[in-house]
Amino acid sequence: MHDTKIEYSSAAKWLHWSVAIGIFVLLWLGLQQAGMERGPEKLELRALHASVALIVLALMAVRLVWRFLNGVPAHPDGIPGWQRAASTLVHWGLYISVFVQLISGSMTVATGGNALPFFGLFSVALPIVENDESHEFWEEIHEFSWVIIAVLLIVHVLAALYNHFVLKNNVLRRITIGVRKGS
Repeated sequence: MHDTKIEYSSAAKWLHWSVAIGIFVLLWLGLQQAGMERGPEKLELRALHASVALIVLALMAVRLVWRFLNGVPAHPDGIPGWQRAASTLVHWGLYISVFVQLISGSMTVATGGNALPFFGLFSVALPIVENDESHEFWEEIHEFSWVIIAVLLIVHVLAALYNHFVLKNNVLRRITIGVRKGS
């Protein structure tokens, strides 16, 4: 259940891939609604987007706590210092930018005078006053920060593939199916 020096635990893997899927769903839903005219279909898509975002926010919070309590496996031997630093920067960049994206989306909804819907089951009202100026501010952050996430995700995935196929180390295996004995 706990992360080891060479591999992530099942819980950490589940959190990683659940958040990853959630982020890709949010990016897709966000891009879908960006080109839509105002109306009931766009409102339904926004409600779905907000509902998935609440799940991802909860998973990210758990993931961050898990990371602080369990740490992460060490980098494989032979990885240069600059790559270790880049890996750390990209990971923390993803954590920060995802939280900025989720919080800015929530603030956009709240400063627009609305509660955050959760799949039509209930709504989460934030104690935020409706304010057009604040709404515009948060909306601009929300509309821009997804680009940062997309760039960091591309770097993250390419680095994992580079480690797996070029360097042939256990970086990708330790967050997927597991490290082979002797790795």
